[in-house]
Amino acid sequence: MSAILKFQTLFGAPLNNESEYAWNKLMPVGRGFVIVKNETVLPEQPGLNQSISEQKAMVAVFHQLHCLYMAREGFYSAVEGNVNKVSSAHLTHCFDYLRQTIMCFGDTTLEWLPAPPNDIGSTGWGFEHTCRDYGAIAEWAEQNRLKTTFGIH
Repeated sequence: MSAILKFQTLFGAPLNNESEYAWNKLMPVGRGFVIVKNETVLPEQPGLNQSISEQKAMVAVFHQLHCLYMAREGFYSAVEGNVNKVSSAHLTHCFDYLRQTIMCFGDTTLEWLPAPPNDIGSTGWGFEHTCRDYGAIAEWAEQNRLKTTFGIH
């Protein structure tokens, strides 16, 4: 599927009820933690125990959103003078995890620059990207959820 990215100020807004609600709605019930039944042979992977009938996992896209949210929460908490609200070890993990996942998926969409003299960078908005179906991923995760928890945190 394809999508054109559009600026949605709410996701970059300071911590308030409206922005928190929007971030929390991104997560399926269960927060992306799922149970996978080992009904077929899966390739060997770190943490996968094929000798048991079902296994717990987290769908990476929800881990990535959680990390982005934590970076946002850390930023706004620091702006408000509350630098200890978010664990620096957690943020260090999140920054490197997000770096690696961005590089792994390597979106090659060309974002055309405006005409000179405004050709110093791209906002990223308005360009068509090839995407996975986030709604379908969230639906699958919710149907296979490990627990009934809500929100991004």
